[in-house]
Amino acid sequence: MNPLLKTRSTKGHLVVYDNRVALELNNLGVHKTNSLSFSQVTGVEVNTTMAKIPLFSKGKATVKVFGTGNQTLEIPFVDLENAKKVEELILARIGK
Repeated sequence: MNPLLKTRSTKGHLVVYDNRVALELNNLGVHKTNSLSFSQVTGVEVNTTMAKIPLFSKGKATVKVFGTGNQTLEIPFVDLENAKKVEELILARIGK
C-alpha cells in the first residue's frame, strides 16, 4: 500500500494511507504500529509548538487524530508544513 504522506516525529513516522492514519516505529528489530481507519476518525487537531522562522526553524506542531470511543493518536514534533498537509488529507477523507 502506497502512503499519501510520510513524515517524521519523535515517536516514529506519521503515515497517511488511502484508508487509514498510522504511527509507525521501525528500529533495529522493533516494529510497532498504531493506526486508525478513516471510518473511525472523527476529527484532527494541529497545535503549533514552535513557530516557523526562516533560516532558523521549519516550525513544529503536534498532531492529534481523534477516533470513536476515546481513541486518540498524538504525534508530537511534526514539521509544521507536513502537519498542515496531514490535516488537509484527513479532513478530505472523512468529509468535513
